[in-house]
Formats: sequence, structure tokens, C-alpha cells
Amino acid sequence: MNTLSRSAIARRRRTLAHTVLRDLTETGDVTVPVWWEEEIQREFGGLGGFLAELSRQWWTAYAAHLDALIELGVDDPSQAWDDVAAQMPRLRAVLDAYTDEASLAEAERRHCDVLRWTTRRESKPAA
Repeated sequence: MNTLSRSAIARRRRTLAHTVLRDLTETGDVTVPVWWEEEIQREFGGLGGFLAELSRQWWTAYAAHLDALIELGVDDPSQAWDDVAAQMPRLRAVLDAYTDEASLAEAERRHCDVLRWTTRRESKPAA
């Protein structure tokens, strides 16, 4: 029996997402070409799963950058957004192109909820 670990699956998915984004950068497209559909279906269960992976990558990068800015005393979420969009322009363009996809909207909502919950928490005084 050949079962992959969760980390191996995650690495394989990140690699495929990176490859597709590189292809989109080379072609200038912002929507996934048909030649990727079969592999995306096999790996992610369809476009929705692929978009959820891209969304996860975006929000992970955004949250990390926002955290770094906060540590530096700059707590402007729009600055973090602009910086990450400049670092990951094709990924952001693809997510923007699929704004109306229900699966992406759900993933984006979950990430926004977590970010809102995280940023509203008050820090505890040091003991």
C-alpha cells in the first residue's frame, strides 16, 4: 500500500500550484488553461480545490508580512496587501480573476475571519 503523508501531499500540491502559476506568468493568462484541467482535477479535485490552495498561499504570505510590519510598528493592512501583491502578482491576478467562484469565496471568507479574529485579540501583559 502506497499512502503519502500529509506533508508529501502538501509539497506535491504546492509544487503543482507553483508550476501552473509559472506557466500563467509565461503565457500572460490569469485563468487556468484547459491543458492543466486534468492534472488539477486529479490533484485538487477540481478548480475549486486549486483556488483554495492559491488562497491559502496568499493568506499565509499576507499574514506573515502583516505580522512583520506590526513588529516594525507599521500596522497598516493595506501596506501589507500592496507589498504581497507586488511580490506575488500572478497569484493575486489569478485569485482576482476567479472572484466569483463559490469555492474561492468560501476560502477567502474563512481566511478573512481568521485574520479579523487574530487582529482583534488583545495582547496579554507579560507575567
